[in-house]
Amino acid sequence: MAFIRLADLIINVDCIAAVKFSTYSGLCEGKDIPLVSICLVIPEGSLDGTTEDCLEKCKAVEKLEYESDLAIAIWNYFIHSDEVTVIFE
Repeated sequence: MAFIRLADLIINVDCIAAVKFSTYSGLCEGKDIPLVSICLVIPEGSLDGTTEDCLEKCKAVEKLEYESDLAIAIWNYFIHSDEVTVIFE
């Protein structure tokens, strides 16, 4: 089982469903700000500590967003990972 640490959060990479890189226009100097969105499939309430007993192992989809230097570092991690196969660029 592999884990990655993102700022104040440690994530089991088996829970990551998708990672998306994008940018948005910043107000200062008109520069684009990098943004990484991570989609997690995890047990309901596990991020906010409100897990409840579910008869069917309730799954929730959580979206995390990181920007600027951290976004670039996360994106580079996945780009260089041996677990990612590039089919089309």
